[in-house]
Amino acid sequence: MRLPPQAAFRLLPLAAVLGLSLVCAGSWLLRPLLQPDPEDTRRAAERVLAEWRPGDAVAVRPWWAQRLREHLGERPWVLARDLEAEDLSRFGRLWVLEQPGHRDRLGGPFRDGTYRLEAEAEFGPLRLARYGLPPPAEVLYDFRAELARAQVSMRARGADKPCDLWLTDRWACSPADWNFVGRMIVELGDDPREVIWTHPSEEGPISIGFAEVPHGRTLRVHTGFTPPAARAADGGPVTLSVEVDGRVLQRLVQDNRTGYFPADVPLSALPDQPHQVTFRVSAPRAGMRHFCWSAEVRR
Repeated sequence: MRLPPQAAFRLLPLAAVLGLSLVCAGSWLLRPLLQPDPEDTRRAAERVLAEWRPGDAVAVRPWWAQRLREHLGERPWVLARDLEAEDLSRFGRLWVLEQPGHRDRLGGPFRDGTYRLEAEAEFGPLRLARYGLPPPAEVLYDFRAELARAQVSMRARGADKPCDLWLTDRWACSPADWNFVGRMIVELGDDPREVIWTHPSEEGPISIGFAEVPHGRTLRVHTGFTPPAARAADGGPVTLSVEVDGRVLQRLVQDNRTGYFPADVPLSALPDQPHQVTFRVSAPRAGMRHFCWSAEVRR
């Protein structure tokens, strides 16, 4: 039986409601098949724990899906949106747990053979992959970890004023709550980073000195601005000077852009002995210069 056009038109809203209901019902029925069960995550964690080795690290896709952490705890985590561009040189292997909808193949070094796919397994809709990375860099000294042993000073009224009050994780340089040198986890670019916060002063450089630093081949430095600082229209550059035994080896200039940028300062030409290493942070304009950095001596 064929309905008159007018009657068929009146049935369109009902057809739309029925169609939408079928879509919703189908989604509701299929959702358990597409979403990982907590048991899937637990089994994936058991595989990681059973095969874990020193030098391993863990990442998840998407980066914020952190249920795996409940089972693995405080192991080395790579919390980065862009794994292809991430500096993984500290690690020997990388475990990657991928959620449904985030299982597209990684590119860059994951595709060109720099990072080798060594193993993969399915746990329900989850995919667990392990990649072998190039031989990791051996970290001899982590300046962020050793910050409590540093000597910190700030130029004020023409003289160097010691920042000698250590409060949990930072050296306070003045009563201002932003004026400190301390360990923080902040967002740089799109990702959380473990950094040393050092807001510059317009009166002169802030100096952070470390004694008896082991000799190595390279001093790896990262620098960056927080997103609000990088968006500041009038934000100027910040300079991080790297001095070893009283000699300036390199001046790293952080421009007004978002991200966390690596640089290597060669040390191999220096004598093979402990060094005095001093970092000096300066800027012609200090307003909204939320400057962050980290550094390591590597063999």
